[in-house]
Parts: sequence; C-alpha cells; structure tokens
Amino acid sequence: MMEPDDLSLQVYFDGECGFCRRVAAWLDRQPKFVPVDCVAAQDAAGESCPFELDSLLERVTVVASDGAVYRGTNGWLVVLWALRNYRAWSLRMSGPGGRRWAERLCAAISGFAALTRKHR
Repeated sequence: MMEPDDLSLQVYFDGECGFCRRVAAWLDRQPKFVPVDCVAAQDAAGESCPFELDSLLERVTVVASDGAVYRGTNGWLVVLWALRNYRAWSLRMSGPGGRRWAERLCAAISGFAALTRKHR
C-alpha cells in the first residue's frame, strides 16, 4: 500500500460493544503514519457508508480514502500498518510465516468481542 500524503483510513466498529469502544479509543491515542478515524457502525450505516449495518458488525471493516476496502484480518493489518509503533508488526504478520498467526489472533479478538456483545 502506498502512503500518499492524503491517504486516510476509516475503521468501522460496533459502537454498542464496550470492548470495541476501548479498542477504538486506544487507536485514537496511537501515533500514526496515516490518519485513522474510528466510526461507530451504527452511526455510519445508512449515511454515505456503502455497507449494511449487519455487514459492518460481522467483522472489522476499514475503508481507505483511495477507495480500497479491507475486512477481517486484512483490516486489522492495515490499521496496524497505519500506526507508528506497530507498522513493523503489520509487515511481519502480513508475510507467509506470520499470516496464520495474524488470522488466529484476529479470530480470537473477534471471538472475545462477540462474547462481550452477548453480555451487554
């Protein structure tokens, strides 16, 4: 992914999930190479967002200002790529040896988020 001066990312998250809100707040505090805007899926669905709410809640969805869409593991990796302190991790996990580990990690995070949603 190129890093043009005007590139930015929108990350859609479940605004009703406490864990998801904490992750979004953490992302907001991180130093970044690329601007990252966390948007509650409930606020975005139906406006200018091209995705249905159920689709946004199914797995992390990241939309880049250049029109690229990243979902699931790819979404998490591109978000880490945008962060100053985690780009190296993103690149490592994107490679052949790290990809399986990244997919397992993302599945665990998604599973934890799903558990917290059931208990609200």
